[in-house]
Amino acid sequence: MSGRLSATLDLIRFDRPVGSLLLFLPAGWSILLAHPGDVEWKWLAIFLMGSFLTRSAGCVINDLFDRDLDRKVSRTKSRPLAADRLSPRYAAGVFFALTMASASLLLFFSKTAILVAVLGYGTAVVYPLMKRFFPLPQLFMGVPFGATAPLMAWVQISGGFSRAGVCLSLAGLFWATAYDLIYAVADLADDRLAGIKSGAVTFGDRLWMVFLFLSILAVTLLWEAGRTLPQSGWLFLALVLFLVVVGWQSLRMKRGLDPEEPLRLFRSHVLLGTLVMAGLWISSPILV
Repeated sequence: MSGRLSATLDLIRFDRPVGSLLLFLPAGWSILLAHPGDVEWKWLAIFLMGSFLTRSAGCVINDLFDRDLDRKVSRTKSRPLAADRLSPRYAAGVFFALTMASASLLLFFSKTAILVAVLGYGTAVVYPLMKRFFPLPQLFMGVPFGATAPLMAWVQISGGFSRAGVCLSLAGLFWATAYDLIYAVADLADDRLAGIKSGAVTFGDRLWMVFLFLSILAVTLLWEAGRTLPQSGWLFLALVLFLVVVGWQSLRMKRGLDPEEPLRLFRSHVLLGTLVMAGLWISSPILV
């Protein structure tokens, strides 16, 4: 494998699919709930591909904006742009190509869904700048990562906005903000030295309370969206298990996390998001 190809794959985090899965899962919730009992396989495939392309583009634009900051953080100083393995001009070309590939998927969508996508993509592009001055950039990141895809899916499949669709979108927003706060703990010491804004820096010892509060908000909104499903008891059970896990995670955050623990807890949210998706699946008439 050539050095440039290897560096490009590192740039888009090809070997770390967790981000793409976290982006996809709220869309999966929406797809299952928009038409209970009728799995929209086509849309699952489109959103899975879109999640990979969008997350990859987000990684590139993040590294372009943050290449000087990344050199000051131990976890990120070896990234391709920070380590000068790729040029900013080349990375900009990769970002453009990924953006065009993502945009091609919009041919399948309605005008309203496209508008939601464009607004969400815009927040993804400017998100890295939020770390310069916004005390909780994770909340801003939650818009493209947690809120946009489920709202797009709901509008496209159901034909418009509704209470349940908005609840799913807000649930995705708060969930994404919560798990990204765990991720931020990994860089807490370096972010303080570099002057980077982060929820972990802003809230300090109270971070565990903010994480738990956001997680409870997400669960409440998920229940509000799905409580009318025919077998909603399964969703309720999934959400209870979700709360048990995030409650334990918040206690771990309160006591102090080991150096490797933040990323491990962050990755565990793929399983939590999948648990919610399973609860929605079983609670619908699909298996009844």
